[in-house]
Amino acid sequence: MSTSSSQRRIPDDSIQEEFVHVGKVKTSVLKLGHFKDSPSPGNQKVLMLIIPGNPGVPYYYEDFMQELYSHCDFQIPVWVLGHAGHVQPPGERLSLQDICSTSEQVYGLEAQISHKVEFIQNHVPREVKLILIGHSIGSYMILNILDSLPSDQILRCFMLFPTIERMSSSPNGIKMTPVLRYMRWLVIFTAFIISLLPKYLHVHIFKWWYKDLDCPSCTLKAILATISPWTVNYTTYLAKLEMDKVTLLQAELIKKHADKLSFYYGANDHWAPPQYYYDLMKRFPHLDARLCTLNLKHAFVLDTQEGREMAKIVWLWAQSHHRTILLSQNDDDEGWVFET
Repeated sequence: MSTSSSQRRIPDDSIQEEFVHVGKVKTSVLKLGHFKDSPSPGNQKVLMLIIPGNPGVPYYYEDFMQELYSHCDFQIPVWVLGHAGHVQPPGERLSLQDICSTSEQVYGLEAQISHKVEFIQNHVPREVKLILIGHSIGSYMILNILDSLPSDQILRCFMLFPTIERMSSSPNGIKMTPVLRYMRWLVIFTAFIISLLPKYLHVHIFKWWYKDLDCPSCTLKAILATISPWTVNYTTYLAKLEMDKVTLLQAELIKKHADKLSFYYGANDHWAPPQYYYDLMKRFPHLDARLCTLNLKHAFVLDTQEGREMAKIVWLWAQSHHRTILLSQNDDDEGWVFET
């Protein structure tokens, strides 16, 4: 296992985690960088906001967000917004009720979509323009929040390995749907048993399991958070609802917001197989969509090099849609802004 690093990174900018109240749920948000003031009133502050897949544990994306931040010369902040319930807040103890309870009104798929809208409305300044980056089910969530946000606030939406249709009939969906529907509590119970083991055993098991993979250093922290019974309960609950509800392509939403959407499909993705890409392009031949030629995996964040490649792709793709200009304000303060 290796630690990802980039020569472009600066040591005094570090990722900060905040737990903010979004609705009824304390939610993990990772933040990197700060908004810069532009001397030109015609230019806009920009934020890259990542909506993760499932598990919606932001720590998986630390290396990816650092790479994105380095590509913009550390001038555009990058945030990752976790899903409701997917990270156990510090200091909150688990009860049996916490481990076993679910509420579709708080943790369900539609609730997670509303959760993202509420976060943006309450925690992102209205004048800030957004580049939304969705991964897996995060793409579905982004597609479904666009009607609730001002159109002029959204610069672009990048849907990476998007699970936006036919999830239960995908190759992985066929395998996982019966487990999620009928054996979910066994998975939670297993996580509870594992949680009783000493932490050092968790670390040794992880290092042995991933010994042949080039994982970013953030993966260990993410895995340890994911195997919490708290997280397993809510992630498997959301996954079950995904299998049940992410079925037909939301063609009207895609048609309505096509000018802001960019899709990236994997050539060997078993959640959103290449046929879904071909079907999408047949239906929307002018849509900005690409099929991966680099053999990147659906879980690209688990591979150091793949995360770097994906960050580079997204940044160059964003530049192709919006001319970026680096404005030198003075020796100590520079700001990236997008001219729209």
